[in-house]
Amino acid sequence: MSPVLLLPGAPVTLALRALTAAPRGRRGPREVLLGVLHSRAARVLASPFFNLPLFLVSLYGLYYMPIFDAAMSNWAGHTLMLVHFLAVGLIFFWPILGVDPGPHRVSHPIRLAELFVGVPFHAVFGIAVMMSSTLIAGYFAHPPSAWGVSPLQDQSTGGGIAWAFTEVPTALVLAVVFLDWWRSDQRLARRTDRAADRDDDAKLAEYNAHLQNLARRSPRDR
Repeated sequence: MSPVLLLPGAPVTLALRALTAAPRGRRGPREVLLGVLHSRAARVLASPFFNLPLFLVSLYGLYYMPIFDAAMSNWAGHTLMLVHFLAVGLIFFWPILGVDPGPHRVSHPIRLAELFVGVPFHAVFGIAVMMSSTLIAGYFAHPPSAWGVSPLQDQSTGGGIAWAFTEVPTALVLAVVFLDWWRSDQRLARRTDRAADRDDDAKLAEYNAHLQNLARRSPRDR
């Protein structure tokens, strides 16, 4: 959820506007950031052939590996895991939302397709956790008795939340993508209108002339 709320704020765009350009011949923070955005690594990160598998491995791989249990047993590991999931979420949703500049922009239908490809996997993960008959993290097997918590029931509740909560960030992303799509169409319409005003709608006149030419030739063809 956090990446979906952070990315619409366009943090990269804000950084580019806030950072001043370095003197000629030097590289400052702004130039470094631009270099990173146009690097090969950024193109790889923005590719669905990389970020979607990374997203899936983070869910199905880390949660069901011993490293997850080890990470949950101490504060540093828990924090590192949270940072990892935040980074993976930012990488996955960055090209889909398309608010910040990136190495390449894909069309809005492709961005929606990338979003919907990942949604079922997240929902299935939540169901798998909810239906699991064993604890994923053994560290939570013995909570304080005063809490009155059943670890397995608590895990099932968490899986149910993960399953049901999938729709919330998806709806927010859809709203952002559709709004950007509408604004893009509006900008294109304005550019088309301005071009038509400059050339006195030459394209329309050319198209009408083409239709008249076809109409004149039609009787002879028959």
